[in-house]
Parts: sequence; C-alpha cells; structure tokens
Amino acid sequence: MKRVAQLQSGALRRTGGWAWGSRWPQRLRLLPLFLATWAADRIAPWVRAPRARARHQQWQPGVTVIIPERDAPDLLQEALAALSASLSQLAEPIQVIVVANGAPRSAYAALEARYPAVDFVHSALPLGFAAAIKRGLARARHDWVLLLNNDMKIAEGAIAALCELRAPDVFAIGAQIFQRSASGRREETGFTDWYVDGNGVHLFHAPPDNTAAVPQLCASGGAALFRTKPLQHYLAASRAYDPFYWEDAEWSVRAWRDGWRVLFAPDAHAIHRHRATTSRFYEPAELERIVERNRLLFDARHGVTPEPRAALMNRICDLPYSSQRELARMSVAIGVFRQRAESRRDPQPIPPPVLWNRNRAFSTLSAASYSYHLRTTAASARPKLLVVTPFAVFPARHGGARRVAELLNALRRDHDIILVSDEAGLYDARSFASFSGLCDIRLVQREDAGNAGASSTVDARMRDHRHDELQRAVARAIADHHPTLVQIEYAELAGLVRMRTAEQRWILGLHDACGPGDFSTQDAFGRFERQTLAAYDAVTVCSDEDAALVRHGNVVRVPNGSAIPLGAYTPSTSLQLLFIGPFRYGPNLAGIFEFLKAAYPAIRAAVPAVALLILGGDEGVAIATSEPAFSAPGVRVVGHRDDVPSLLAASALTINPLRGIRGSAVKLVESLTAGRVCVSTEDGARGFGGAGLSGLVTVRDAAAMAEPIVRLLNDATKRHLREAPIAERLRAFEWENSADLQRRLYASLLRAPSPSSALAHVE
Repeated sequence: MKRVAQLQSGALRRTGGWAWGSRWPQRLRLLPLFLATWAADRIAPWVRAPRARARHQQWQPGVTVIIPERDAPDLLQEALAALSASLSQLAEPIQVIVVANGAPRSAYAALEARYPAVDFVHSALPLGFAAAIKRGLARARHDWVLLLNNDMKIAEGAIAALCELRAPDVFAIGAQIFQRSASGRREETGFTDWYVDGNGVHLFHAPPDNTAAVPQLCASGGAALFRTKPLQHYLAASRAYDPFYWEDAEWSVRAWRDGWRVLFAPDAHAIHRHRATTSRFYEPAELERIVERNRLLFDARHGVTPEPRAALMNRICDLPYSSQRELARMSVAIGVFRQRAESRRDPQPIPPPVLWNRNRAFSTLSAASYSYHLRTTAASARPKLLVVTPFAVFPARHGGARRVAELLNALRRDHDIILVSDEAGLYDARSFASFSGLCDIRLVQREDAGNAGASSTVDARMRDHRHDELQRAVARAIADHHPTLVQIEYAELAGLVRMRTAEQRWILGLHDACGPGDFSTQDAFGRFERQTLAAYDAVTVCSDEDAALVRHGNVVRVPNGSAIPLGAYTPSTSLQLLFIGPFRYGPNLAGIFEFLKAAYPAIRAAVPAVALLILGGDEGVAIATSEPAFSAPGVRVVGHRDDVPSLLAASALTINPLRGIRGSAVKLVESLTAGRVCVSTEDGARGFGGAGLSGLVTVRDAAAMAEPIVRLLNDATKRHLREAPIAERLRAFEWENSADLQRRLYASLLRAPSPSSALAHVE
C-alpha cells in the first residue's frame, strides 16, 4: 500500500498537483476536476479568440418579461402589480411570461384570471433558476428580456430607464436594488463588483455613488434587462450552477470576454425581499452550502484567483461531502475545462482586486475596479502622505480605525495618500466604498494575526506588530512613491521610524499616550522616549490629558470627532440605553461588564421597561454567550453595525462606563452630536470634560451611573433639555476641524528645515 501511495503521489506531482486534499479516496474522486483545471491552464495560451459573434447589432422594439415563480402566488401578485404600473410607461410591444413551478396550476387560477395577458408556463415539478429561465426564453418573442424575481417589486419608470440604456454593444443593464440586512447594512444594490482574498473570489453589491449609468461586473438575474440571443447562448452552460446562484455572474463575465458591455442603471429602482422564495424551501445551512459550492465552481471555471491550483482544490476538499460529490461529476469537469481554457483570452472584465494572498507578504491593490478608482500620483504637485496602521481601517471596527478613516476621508482631498495597513484579512466588500481618492493601498496579513494585541506591554506589542511583512511593505511604498510625509499610527508601530530618510517628515499618531507603567521596565520606557519618540518630527494626541503625558518638543492635539451632522436632532422617546464598544478593546469589555454588575440591576428595578443594546463588534456576540451577565432581562448584544445613527435615534441615552483609558472616545462625541445624553465615567469622558457639553453627564464609576440614568429616563423634559446639541460647542469636534489641524501640522513640517536633529535619534 505504501508503494501505491508513492506512485499516486508521483502521478499527481507530474500533473502539477503536488499535494492537495487530505485522503486518497478524496483525491481520486476529485481527480477529474483537478485534471480539467490543469489541462485548461496548459492549453489556455494557445486558445484563440473566436470569430466575432453576431453582436453589436440593432434590435426591434419590444421587451419580454420572464418571472420564475415557485409556489408563492401572494408574492407574485405584488410583483405583477408593480410590473403593470412600470410597463404602462413603456411604449413598446410587451410580453410577460410567468414560469410557475413546484405548485399545482390551480394555485394560480385567480392570478391568471386577473392578468389574462400574462403567459403562464406551468411545471408541477420544481425547477432550478436556469431551467425556469430556459422555459421562459423558449417563448420569448422580443430581442430584449427582463428577468424579474417573484419577490422583486419594480418601480414605476424603472423599465423605461433600463430601456433607455440599450445600445448595440450592451448585453445587460441592471436595476438599482434596495434591500437591507439585519445588521442595518444595505445588502443588495444591484451594482456589482468582485475581489479576491485568501479564500478565493467573492462577488458583492457595492454602494452606488453616482447618478449616471456605469459599467459593472454583472447584472443581477433578479432585476435586469438582457439581450435575448446572447442570454440563450450563455444559459446552457450555466446549468452547472443548478439549482441557483452565480449563474448571472457566469453570463456577464462571458459577455465581457465576447466584447459586450454590462451596465448599472441607478435610476431604475427595484425593491427585493432577499431570499423570500428560496428560504421557504431550503434551510439556511443548505442555502449557504450551495452558494459556497457555486462560488468555488465559478473560480474553477474562470481561473479568477491568482494562486496554485492546489489551493483551489484544497478549498473544494474542505466543502461538505455532498458538495464534493456534486463537483466530482464528469460533466462538471468538462464544463470547467471548456470555460477555463477560454478564460484568458481578450477582452476581459476588469480583474478583481486582490485584498490578500496566502502566497505573498503583502498585496498592492489594483488601480481600479468597477466600484473604486485610485488617484494617480503622476505629475501631481500635492504632498505625498504615507499612512501606516496596525489594523484594518475600512470598514472601521473600533474607535482607532474610525479616527484614521475619518481623517483620511478629509485629507485625501489635498494629499496624495498611500495607505499601508495590517489585518488584510479583515478587509472585505464593505471596504471598497472608501478606496476611491487614495493613491495606493498595500495590505499585509500577519501570520500570527490571531494573537494581535495579546501582549500586555507596549514594548512587547511593538515587537509583535513591527513584523517583517509590514516592514517590507513600508519599505517598498517609500521606494515607489518617495513620500514627504509619513504618518505612523499607534505606539505599536513607532519603531518603523528607523526606516526614515532625510527628505521625509515623520509623525506619530498616539491614540493612547504611553507612560512608564505601560512598558515592561523603566529602561524600556526610557529607550522608547530617547530613541523612538525623539526620532519623530511631531506627535499627535487625542486629548489635552494625553498631551500632558508625552515628552516631545512638538505635540499637537487633534481631537476625535463626529461624522453625524449637526442640525438633524429629534428628541428621544424610548427607554433604550445604548453602549457602543467592540469587545476586542479590553476596557470596553471590562466597562460594560462592570456596568451590568454594579448599575444595571438598580436601573432595571427603578425602570422595569428599560432595555440595553450593546454593540460589541465582530466578536461581541460570541463573547457575550459565555458570560451570564449579558443574559440579564432587556439586554441584547449585537455585532458590528453600519446603521449607528439610526440606533442612536432609537435610544434614550448612551453609556460609557470605561475606566483607566487614554485617548478619547469617539462614541461619546457622536452621541452628543446626535442629540443623546451620554452618561460616562470621568475616565471615559477624557478629552471632553472641560468643553461645556450639556449632554455629557460624568460620574465617578459605573455604580454611580445608575442614579442619573434613572432620573433622565423618568424625566423626559429634563432629558430633552440636556440632550439638545449646542452647535457652536460641538463644531470643534467635527472631523473636518480635526483634519484641518492635521493639515496645518503637515504644512508647518514641510516648511521646517531638514530634520537632522530627529535623524540623530534614529539607531
């Protein structure tokens, strides 16, 4: 048996597989799929582009609408009613086809009577998405077909807006879709893009920030207008994704390679009830299994992820057994070979940006995708600013990241910004909306990222965070861009100053000021001050209290601010308390735990209807389930949310029970700007206590918070008097004001003489 294993292993190596999978039965089962990817990659360089198909032609007026429908006549009724109103504004021949499947014909008798012009195609057996579309296309009479989910309500004027964008070289035009997830994030927009990370290719809906039609990766099969004949051509091969999901990505990617364009129409609106049909027939785990299987199948068919084939095969081997069996079919292997062999020919859609790759120390983001465009630094006279962070910035998952993100949003208007960021694995689809306007983005993924922040002293964390991959990324960014300004965020990265050169000005952003007690020894703190801190041209801090702790010749206070606009205040009406504080930051977890023990029982006894909503960040829910204090009546813990302003509006007041912190709390000033009283410990109010902010109530500790909270909950009139924002005092804490302080610092440093004195401290 040992000899057999050696021979099999040798065979795999000779075919370019090396080692993938964990067991030989698994490898043998999936060998056809692997060989299909290997053969396609070998033959791809010799695949010639086919002769131009019969495309880029004019069309006859008329639209066929196809609605796949499975045993949901109530949903279909809403969809047809909205469709009728939208079609009434289109002066072209119309055909509407409903492919009703998985239900008896009698279930649609009332709808057939109400809509006699609609062509109902019935199937007693349930059909997959592509199979249902095929039934409808067989009866389509017009050159354009609108695919519409049965849980999609198309707006008046939307179809006319889609039709206005038809052109000889356009394959598909997608509508703007409105649907939100439970986290408050807009989950669907209809504007699609893609990216690659350590787990392969991902498709996502990007937030549209435009009013004009723009190219996009693919048009959603649930609300988009397609050219009929090309769709029929692409549909057959997409049956590999049965029963649903990723078919529309297949159609559009192939269309881009055939020379077609795919557009997004922001003026064509549709409202979607996400998975309102599929969730009735498939359990959530089964839905996710199918989505993940098809994601990897798409990657295999199109060779999207720039990595060895073995990495893709290992991900497939990690799928549930049922998914592996489905991907082991010979028909799947044949389809993978055909599509993958043609996947490298021109033209191409815009390649997916690579957020991080397991085989590289860092990833340099591509200059553009469908949903973002980086600025070019060529011939630019603006100052070049390199910003280096030890954490993911977009989306901001904690106060430190929020500070950096908001300052970058303002500074990008007058600086050419190069961002080097650790925690590449935390960048995702939510990040892309913040990329435009930056000049270069380099993302690093530390191998031991799971232990980030585990060390208790600053000098130990400095060793952990200033790792080789990050230093290589910073060195390469300096060599490529020659920045005049380098902003290092957090003390953990302060040691990077050893890389500075004479033509640069270096600034250290101390979100939390450091003292002797933060280091392992007094000597370690002394070396930090003499050799590291002194090598910087300037140090920025968040509060006057922090400024008093920093011994440096140029300390500038740049306060934390609020992105919530002043002037939108509405009086509070609920009895909900709100705490915002990702548990990854120890003082947040310790503070809310102390509040639940020392104050919340008394508040609950005095105000039985009180509720406490805790935003604990990505790890919050998992941590809370293991601690009984979080199961108290009225307490709810949720993860990261994108709709914080609406949560503030739904709350009576906020709490900030932190102790022993440095810096200042973004959540506090955002609460006051939103018009919600914040009851805080004196430590938690650091940076804001002397600003005369009426909405801030400070007490000694968490236990002392109970009395003012009960009083404010029971007296709405007094609460409203306190919470109303005083604009002239809060404007000092707008992010634009903070960014202006940063700009002035940069300008003064660029006017200063060569930093020879600072360089003398670098060892």
